Amino acid sequence: MLFLASRILKQELTDEGRLRLLEKLEERKFLPLIRSMRLSCYAQALSDSTQVGEMERLIATLSNSEEQTPYVQGDVFCFEDHTFFLLFGDVDGGQGMRAGIVYESRTAEPLRKLNSFCQTISLCLAGAEGEGQTPGSDQGDATKLTAWRQDPSTIHQGFMRFAAKQDTDSLSVIACREKGRDRVRAARLMDDDYTRHFLRRAREAYAEGYHITPSSDAMSALPEFAVNRLIEAGLLQREVLVSCRKTGHTLLGLPSADALAVVTISNASCSECGAKIADESIEEVFAPTQLVSLLLEDGAWLVNRLHAILRELGVSESDIVVEPPAGDGEARMIARVCDEPFLIVLRDGDLTPAFARRAINTKIETEVQHLMIVVTGAVHNEGRTSLLNFAKRLERSGDDFELLIAEGISAAEAEIRSAFERVSQKALAKHLCELDASVGLSVARLIAARFQMLHNADATAHSTLLPVSTEQNQSLQNMAQAVALIDFNLLEIKDTDESIASAAPLTRQG
Repeated sequence: MLFLASRILKQELTDEGRLRLLEKLEERKFLPLIRSMRLSCYAQALSDSTQVGEMERLIATLSNSEEQTPYVQGDVFCFEDHTFFLLFGDVDGGQGMRAGIVYESRTAEPLRKLNSFCQTISLCLAGAEGEGQTPGSDQGDATKLTAWRQDPSTIHQGFMRFAAKQDTDSLSVIACREKGRDRVRAARLMDDDYTRHFLRRAREAYAEGYHITPSSDAMSALPEFAVNRLIEAGLLQREVLVSCRKTGHTLLGLPSADALAVVTISNASCSECGAKIADESIEEVFAPTQLVSLLLEDGAWLVNRLHAILRELGVSESDIVVEPPAGDGEARMIARVCDEPFLIVLRDGDLTPAFARRAINTKIETEVQHLMIVVTGAVHNEGRTSLLNFAKRLERSGDDFELLIAEGISAAEAEIRSAFERVSQKALAKHLCELDASVGLSVARLIAARFQMLHNADATAHSTLLPVSTEQNQSLQNMAQAVALIDFNLLEIKDTDESIASAAPLTRQG
């Protein structure tokens, strides 16, 4: 899955200034893909390669004089595990530019790379303007070059309100807790319905003073390797139980046989019948640990699993907000992908009508366009109908809303992955569709195909992050053929605002 992040700068450039900026970036090893394609075309059309630059200026002048789209609308810069893009035009209601990065989950420090790219653009802008101006002119522009900021239109207010309502200390505790290696491993084992049922029974029995022995019916239903995995994950622990043979009262609960040896050597005796401890009833039992209680309370294991899945998919920690448990057995979290928030409402139980109403209320409060319901129990028809009717009402009102209902963590993982892929493809098409005419094909598909080819290639063949060489430009036709073979079902967005407003609502259920 691909992710996208961008920054904007309200710095307007003339057509000549855009060309000079691309030239300066190329000098700094940022090879503009679209411009390189055009220059290669001009070189093949001319007998004298020294006239390529002059031809580029002439075509740019002719394009601009005919009041067509600007000759330079932006460009793309490909690196090994990420791709930068630079767009010129309308930015936040005015003229400016947008710099962004497209990256995978394996890309290290993508935001730092984006900030470095923005800084490089600022330095190139200063150099390009210094060549075309007299010394001392437009000195105030130097302060504007570093004013890169996030696009206000991409900041979702519902996500910000949801995060602001949470206590900062609670969020820090939750984040540290959900990332714990022991909790992640234990929560993964609790995906199995029978394992959770067994642990609940074991916890309830232990609280009532009953103990589970290796010969009990509950343990006989679990294979030995499953018991060992529960013990290794810290969900079960072995104990040595000493009981009075005459009265049956529990005398001691010891953590191991070594602890029992220490007691027997001391010649301790039973407080009920006076017999030595070594002569009393001794048996091995299994007891649930404190971790079981923590994970089963308020569906904490489910939150932990979803948190781990989101991180595995590449969602950054700063884009995940988990609401502290309210004690009602439910959990709520919001994950942001390509500036698109997803509200995930979880319950370790059934999808009841009351639970559906609470999920709808949270959706209304946060104003998100994606609502995902994750339950581990049965889906009541009334609860499902309530959610579907709500989605249909939004559809009739023209709201671009997506509803997902997943029964079980496996279904939830598949639905989340598919939904994130759709949002990622939509974001790529939305931001890069303006460059399609310059290339003659979908730039979003080109970048997606490139990442897929790189992902399948031998990772050891690329040891350093270097700009794309001219060899890749020569193999552009092969890349285009790969793009044509892959159907990404991307949105063909010609007018971004009109497309988003008229997009048909998507309602799905797991």
